[in-house]
Amino acid sequence: MLNVCITKQNTCYDLYTRTGPDLRSIVESSNMRSGPIGLWEKYNCEVRILEATDDYECNLGRRYWEKYTAGWELWPKGAVAENVEDVNWAKYDVVIAIDVAVPRRIIRRFPTVMWCYYFVEGGPLGIETIFRGSPFYGYNVFFNHRCAKSLLNCTSKASVYMRKYKRAVLDFPYYLQSPTSVRRLYGDYQLADRRGIVLGHHSYPVINSDERRLLDNFGGIRDGYRTISDIHRLELQSKYFIIHPDSRPCAGLALVEAISSGCLALAPRKKLWGFPDLIEEDLDYTDFNQLSLVMNRLEQDQNAFIRAVNKQQDKVDKWFFSYPTANLELMLDCFRQSRCSRFRQKISERMSVAKGLAGRLIYSASKRLSASSCGS
Repeated sequence: MLNVCITKQNTCYDLYTRTGPDLRSIVESSNMRSGPIGLWEKYNCEVRILEATDDYECNLGRRYWEKYTAGWELWPKGAVAENVEDVNWAKYDVVIAIDVAVPRRIIRRFPTVMWCYYFVEGGPLGIETIFRGSPFYGYNVFFNHRCAKSLLNCTSKASVYMRKYKRAVLDFPYYLQSPTSVRRLYGDYQLADRRGIVLGHHSYPVINSDERRLLDNFGGIRDGYRTISDIHRLELQSKYFIIHPDSRPCAGLALVEAISSGCLALAPRKKLWGFPDLIEEDLDYTDFNQLSLVMNRLEQDQNAFIRAVNKQQDKVDKWFFSYPTANLELMLDCFRQSRCSRFRQKISERMSVAKGLAGRLIYSASKRLSASSCGS
């Protein structure tokens, strides 16, 4: 079994602020996002939280999120961070750094480790825009937040590139979770009879009183949460997780977590810019009346409801757990087979910087042209 570490600096707002004593405690310390908890199901995994450093690359991520977190308590009292210099990184097969938590100067000392990273912001579109050309800073793999819809093999582009340059982009979701990851956290809190509805975070402000009364026919809305464990407990009790048709667009991470909790997720596909394919076309809706029709049909035909749940859980199992972890293990094999020198990897990085800049300019121009065409 692989030894995997997920690490962040203590100034990063997202994910965990504790490293133990168990996974449930780690997840409950998070700032409202459960993150890649499926890693613990598959590997020997642990969290390390590092003291902030002044290295340039370790402070890039903050540019994209610090304006949203003004006044937040990012580092709770009693939490402990360690010096990046003091960690024996060689004990890990794979290190996954949030927002480039480990600087290049440290990476150089541990060439047997496959170094991977996510940027918190950017989501599934980041690799096409602000992070085009990744990975950089001596890292080997850039996780692009996308779900993995297929299994790679030794002739896949990412595999060939890894062996040649020790660099690759991997479809690897921020919510790496199996269909039961959340339920595994709360083995003492399983309910046989699920009822009611949990809404997506941005749906609560837009739902009106008439719509609330209509949803009372389906068990009513469960709300009143403050922490991530509160959300999980509501989902573990609920039959449905719903995105309101007037809610603002989102990637759809919350759907993955809800499905892993055992809910059937319902959302307008056009509101999901990250993972619309989690919603089958026969469950799609564009307004509240259509949502009501979908729910009535599912309530009247429990076999249809069960089929819908099973389809979503199968997608989460493949796209958000089994395929990405299998591809990660393949990348590690290719990394270990590579004879690429550090110098050659660095030259490849520099070429990717130029190609990435050109690609971003072309992407921005095409988006502006598309917007202009739609407006004319």
